[in-house]
Amino acid sequence: MVSGTAKRTTKRKHTHKMLWVFVFVLYGLTRLTALDSLPLHNDEGLHLTRAVEVWNLHPFWEIRDGKIINHWAIAVFYPQNAPVFIGRFPTVLIGMIGVAAGIAVLYRLFGQTAAAFGALLWIASPYLFFYERMAFSDAEAGAWAILALWLALRLAHRSTIPRAILTGAALGVAALFKFTAIPYILCVLLLVLNGRAPLRQRFRDLIIIGGVVAVLFSIPIGYLLLRGGDVFSIALNWVGSDGSTQIGVNFERLWAQLTGFGTLIWTAAVLGGLLLLLIMRSERGAFMLIVIGVPLMTMILWGKDVQSRHYVVMLPGLFLLGGAGIGLGLDRWLRSLTARRIVGISAVALLLIGLIPFAQTAYTNPQALTLPPLMQMQYLTDHPAGFGLREAVEAFPTTTDDDTPIIGSLFGDSCRRANFYAVDGRRMDCPDAPGVPEIEAALDAHGSVYVLVESESIIGADVRQIENADAVEIARYPRPGETFETASVVLWRLDRLELLN
Repeated sequence: MVSGTAKRTTKRKHTHKMLWVFVFVLYGLTRLTALDSLPLHNDEGLHLTRAVEVWNLHPFWEIRDGKIINHWAIAVFYPQNAPVFIGRFPTVLIGMIGVAAGIAVLYRLFGQTAAAFGALLWIASPYLFFYERMAFSDAEAGAWAILALWLALRLAHRSTIPRAILTGAALGVAALFKFTAIPYILCVLLLVLNGRAPLRQRFRDLIIIGGVVAVLFSIPIGYLLLRGGDVFSIALNWVGSDGSTQIGVNFERLWAQLTGFGTLIWTAAVLGGLLLLLIMRSERGAFMLIVIGVPLMTMILWGKDVQSRHYVVMLPGLFLLGGAGIGLGLDRWLRSLTARRIVGISAVALLLIGLIPFAQTAYTNPQALTLPPLMQMQYLTDHPAGFGLREAVEAFPTTTDDDTPIIGSLFGDSCRRANFYAVDGRRMDCPDAPGVPEIEAALDAHGSVYVLVESESIIGADVRQIENADAVEIARYPRPGETFETASVVLWRLDRLELLN
């Protein structure tokens, strides 16, 4: 006969497995649906370009910005085919690793209900939803960092050399994906020092972790030193306090990520959950708030220009703890199983209802997304966003002929990013803007050339001023907020006048 205790244990294990299945299915459905709806951002195009270079045997191509291996994950899936989906797909896969690690952390510290609501808050956040559907390194680094926290927590529970090596590997990978994960070193330090092992073993573990991270970084650093020039100068330019003004801006941008997505349901849930965690005076909860808060405050105090996407590395931990607070509150104050289920299901429904309108817009009409002002500019209306360029390149088979070259009078990165939408091999040549010498050389060689111009006379060339050429406007592609008359992206055809005569 099976004892009642054994039955309860078996039931808990079954429920835990079902939680994982539910989370992975829900996470996958929300993130993978219409994954290519938003045009490639400029940085996504850069990451895809680097991933292609991996296949050209250049694994560390242009890594001075501190994003060292994130493009390797894209390269695994061969981005030359279906580049938009393939570029973003690894972010979803790595995000699942982060959510799984987050569940494991909360389950170990606070129990099943806390783990369920922590995962739910992560999934229901429009902010994380937006960035976890893009080929950025930030969400990926944040997921690896949560994995490092889980491994550090296990190491603190039972000190072994293999666990220390794994913790160092996860922490190193997070930092290699993006330098903004480096402050998580402080989290791992706090967790390990607070462990159960004798102090000597804890110091041994920290030395092993630091050694693994150093070994991982030695390879790209050695590569850069051998090639000559600076080492990660672009990334390091983001570090250093500019005083209280910049700190205030960083706090303002953090608040915008919590409140600027058209719904405050999940915001109230996160902040309310964190407050519950403090009200219940849970020592573990207070300690984990310190652990998670340290890297976030480090970024705010020492980041010169913290962008919206940078917080993706830091905020998942807060969302997990907010969910833990809700779960602990339900377990403590609702003694009836029926009451817990009713309130819990209602909370789940409310959070998902808060995400659905945002997700639906992202799937079908992303240019209408409600975003904080800085994100609105970067991902919808300004030149890094990709609207207009995508539509122009996809239309090349009908707007250009096969025998005439096409030149992008755009920033080089923008041009290469737009080429990932090329159909039937109709790709642009990509000089850096404005590219007038290259346009004139193409006219001399071929007599005609198509030129895709972005922001005439600001980024791209005013092709009507090119001598001995007749410029005919072919098509216009407005970005969100523009009209046909004010469209920033315009396709022209130029012909040499003497050939026309």
